[in-house]
Parts: sequence; C-alpha cells; structure tokens
Amino acid sequence: MSWVLDVERAYVDAAVRTASRASSGDLARARAAAGAVASRYLAVGTPRSFGLIGDADDAALSLEAHRTWFAPRDIRSTAAMAGARVTGVDEALAADIVCVHVPLALAAAQLRRGTHVNLLAGGILDDALQRIATVVHEEPGLPALAAGLIDGRQLDEITVFVLGSAAIALAAQPRP
Repeated sequence: MSWVLDVERAYVDAAVRTASRASSGDLARARAAAGAVASRYLAVGTPRSFGLIGDADDAALSLEAHRTWFAPRDIRSTAAMAGARVTGVDEALAADIVCVHVPLALAAAQLRRGTHVNLLAGGILDDALQRIATVVHEEPGLPALAAGLIDGRQLDEITVFVLGSAAIALAAQPRP
C-alpha cells in the first residue's frame, strides 16, 4: 500500500514545511488514503469492526487503504461489496472505524464511545457531537497528527476526521 504511505508522508511534509500542492491525482484514492491516515492516529489501535457508508467502489478503496495498518474482521457496508456484510447506516455507524463517502448529518446519539468516523465527502455534526467528540479537520489537523506535533486518540472518546480539499493527498499521488 505504498500509495497510502506516500499520502501519510505528504501530510508530515505539510506540517513541517511548505509542500507543493498540485492536485492531479485520483480524488477517490486521495480520500481513501487520507481517511486511512486519520484512522491510524485517531482510531482504536486494534479495531475489530469497520463500517463503510457510500458506494461500493469508494468503500472498497477505503477498506484497501485501511488494510495498510488495520485488519478488521467485521466489515459492514451500506453497499454490496465482496467481503462485507450489507447493513443499514445505523449498524455501520456502530463500528470501531467508519468511513463515510456521502454527505451525512451526524448526531452524538448515533455513535458509541470509542468510534472513529472519517467524513470524506462532507457532512454536518450536531452541536452535541461537536461538544463531546475530538474533531480533527484535514488542515491543519492531519499534518500535525502525522508529524507527531499533536496527540491523537487519548482514551475511548469519539473521534471525527473531516476531510477538506484533499489537496495534500492528491499531490502525493504519482502522476499518470
């Protein structure tokens, strides 16, 4: 999964120096890789379950990217895909790591303690969730996490990563 590691290095570079940010890569792969990097620092260390919300192609990329660091046994997806159990949104949101590839409004009541959510296509967090969760926005949060300048997960709190433009992840991908 060198493409995921390349994206992680780009976030570290962005934290410690100004990096070139040309955006010519594959947006779906960039989103998947950025989510995997965020999960590395914000999710539980040994997740047993993985939830995917969105279409099967995006979900498959997220699963592939996350397998750089994780090997969840229980894979839940709102779209039919190989190796995953088809579930509704609520059951997908009950996983240890959740990747959301569609705009979604999230409420604190939908999530359990210890869950990490990657919002990879926009979304809205209700006020209660913003109060109780550790929310990290792509810039400047993910570069600082990847570089070790700030701490990630502390205990069993809810964590949420909100992807922005994915410019850093896009720039890290090899050009066609």
